[in-house]
Amino acid sequence: MQKCNVCKKENTENVSENLFYKELICDTLYNEKRAFTRLIASELFEVTLVVRGSGIHRVLDKDIPCKAGDIFIVPPSVPHGYFVEQSTDKLYLRQLFFDASKWLEPDILNPSSPSFCYGVFSENKTLGYAALNSLMIEKTGDIYDNILYEAKSKESGWQSLIRGLLSSLLIYVGRYINVSLKNISFVSIEEWGIVSEAMKAVREEYSSAALSGEAIASRMHISKSHFGRIFTKLVGKSFAEYLREVRIDAVCKELKKSGANVEDIANKCGFRDIPSFYKNFSARLGMTPKEYRLKNHKFDDRSEEYIKLLRGEKIMSILNEISENLQKGKAKIVKELVMQAIDEGVKPEDVLREGLLEGMGVIGEKFKNNEVYVPEVLVAARAMNAGVQILQPLLVANGVKATGKVCIGTVRGDLHDIGKNLVKMMMEGKGLEVIDLGTDVAPEVFVNTAIEQNCQIICCSALLTTTMNVMAEVVKAAEAAGIRDKVKIMIGGAPVNQEFCDKIGADCYTVDAASAADAAVEFCKS
Repeated sequence: MQKCNVCKKENTENVSENLFYKELICDTLYNEKRAFTRLIASELFEVTLVVRGSGIHRVLDKDIPCKAGDIFIVPPSVPHGYFVEQSTDKLYLRQLFFDASKWLEPDILNPSSPSFCYGVFSENKTLGYAALNSLMIEKTGDIYDNILYEAKSKESGWQSLIRGLLSSLLIYVGRYINVSLKNISFVSIEEWGIVSEAMKAVREEYSSAALSGEAIASRMHISKSHFGRIFTKLVGKSFAEYLREVRIDAVCKELKKSGANVEDIANKCGFRDIPSFYKNFSARLGMTPKEYRLKNHKFDDRSEEYIKLLRGEKIMSILNEISENLQKGKAKIVKELVMQAIDEGVKPEDVLREGLLEGMGVIGEKFKNNEVYVPEVLVAARAMNAGVQILQPLLVANGVKATGKVCIGTVRGDLHDIGKNLVKMMMEGKGLEVIDLGTDVAPEVFVNTAIEQNCQIICCSALLTTTMNVMAEVVKAAEAAGIRDKVKIMIGGAPVNQEFCDKIGADCYTVDAASAADAAVEFCKS
């Protein structure tokens, strides 16, 4: 099976960012024994209209007859290919490839939504297929032509028009879904190979925090959801559950032989979310890591190692409670626990890093993965601020500095601040010092603040398309002031994208607040 890099196909036209068009004459003769090796899995959604001829469309291990007027929609990472049955035959195809995350609305791309891809995949999630009548063939051809025209002309509103045209194309196909395919079960003939390869990766890489079902699926060039279904079907549990169990077993081995801090052991075994680790460990073994260790690791009850262990577990328990209650937005309890930790002799910087920032980091990751939403982030940030107020004078007295300094604001002419405030909270949750300039901020104010406060990053937000170009003025103002090589400029907001970022010469664009905070931390490290 091959991976298709659409951009590198000589007969493929890159008509716009994340959108490609191709006209293909296929004369590859079908051979059942070799067909699977000739299949290609694209990284993009593919819409193929059969213009002339007849043949076979092979999808995984299923052979589907195809003829003029048929249209196929194939999701990313599904191996498939077109063939003819006789050497004298040819298939004439028109194909569109597009990144659906860039051209379709988010709710349309949610597989659990009833409106997923406008019902194209209502019967299965592997293939959308319709046999069009003559009128619809003509309409579909017109949609192709209009998409090409808008992408090339780039006249006012062209991107919105293309989005509408792509949506119309999917809606039309959804209306003509062919009944004959509804009962076909599309299953990969490589199922067990996929699962066994995933298990091997877990055995060898369980200690890597980056290991996930998504990462495994990416390596195999299949979708995350497709991989998850196959794994659960054959193993009887999800990949995440299997990986968690392997990691907990590894933690148990370490607890038996090592006196190291439980959090350090958990991190070593691949756990990033320490509060969740404690919860899952207790659920699986019916006891806490401390209880497990005391039961299985032989200590002299009067030994220094035993005493340090008990104190370390007590401190870890307080920090874990701070993190958990912060994630729940319980500001009053967080404040009380921070004071208790200080009274117990925990260093203020440890309370900040392993309690408050740890909890806010979990919220940031969940927000990035759409597991929590704006209200949860806001209450968590409020709880964090309650704890920081207690720690602030102690941290200053101890000479603890922030990991970096950022000035942030909504650009001149724009009074929207919800997105800007979220980014600020996420950055503070990463330990950065953030100077909030508010809304309607002039370019020179961004630059002067960066100079006066010695900021490493200028962060600009805009919600209105009419104010986007002020960001370009900020970049020019930084260049004129002679600080462009000393400060990074980050931009964000609903109308902004990577193309615009590159165009104005900014350093970074991110799609959400959590990603912005991660990028800012990396900039401050460099």
